[in-house]
Amino acid sequence: MNMPIFNISDDIDMTRGVPAEGRDSGSYRRSIWQDDIENGTIVAIWKAEPGIYSYPGRDLEETFIVAEGEALYSQTGSEPVKIGPGSIVHVAKGVASQLEILSTFRKLATVVPKP
Repeated sequence: MNMPIFNISDDIDMTRGVPAEGRDSGSYRRSIWQDDIENGTIVAIWKAEPGIYSYPGRDLEETFIVAEGEALYSQTGSEPVKIGPGSIVHVAKGVASQLEILSTFRKLATVVPKP
């Protein structure tokens, strides 16, 4: 039996993710689990280098746990909050957010589409 055991710090099977503002790169992701290819729940690891990553409001909810690094996190209309290892962040459907990554950052995220 093959047990699906992963280590969040492994940089294997990483694909290019959203670039930091003003750059062509900066982040990488690795899918751990996906329920349904079209619109299912996704569990993934996201790694990013310092920079600003802005996200428009999306038709999904995301909850993530910071495993490494520090960032300033904000949602539309809110003051930035410093987050780091152990922080758990929930982003509701339709809420725009921004991460200003201060040091190499890694999170484990669960993304759930909301029709």
